Amino acid sequence: MKLNERIKFVLFLLLTSHFLLLTSNFLLLTFSHAEVLDRIVAIVDDDVILSSELEEAFMKAGEGMKRDKVLDDMINRSLILKQAKKFRIGYSGSGGKAKEDDVIISEYIERRIRAIIHLPFEKMELYYKDNRESFGDKSFYDVRDEIEGHIIQGELEKKLREHINELRKRSYIRIQLEE
Repeated sequence: MKLNERIKFVLFLLLTSHFLLLTSNFLLLTFSHAEVLDRIVAIVDDDVILSSELEEAFMKAGEGMKRDKVLDDMINRSLILKQAKKFRIGYSGSGGKAKEDDVIISEYIERRIRAIIHLPFEKMELYYKDNRESFGDKSFYDVRDEIEGHIIQGELEKKLREHINELRKRSYIRIQLEE
């Protein structure tokens, strides 16, 4: 009787192992035909930018924009957003809802970059004198706000470029864009 039980046990093991082998071969064949759904086009520190995200941004950018410029803008945006979150910009109170990325980025630029721009009164006067013909008959005090806005916008763009360059130096960025 013991011999009969052993034979049954061995047969059971053989059948089970054959079943497992056949099943695993079938699964391997299925996985070998998998296709790539999306691929990584850039790595920014611990963030990734996917091909589908780049395509979406490229379509929104419109004509005249190059794919690598759009990707560059996405990388810059990712870096600024990461910095903003580091400073807890964009979160209201305790347990508050997070704001949209665009609002967070604008708030960060306003607090961390625009806040350090100093515009002396003399610089505005000098700008007025140098560009007097473009203001017509208007006095300095009539166009002062316009001049201030123009100069601050130029300074803001300059400081933002410098800030982004500094962030890029301190970050790990790997671009895997295929042309």
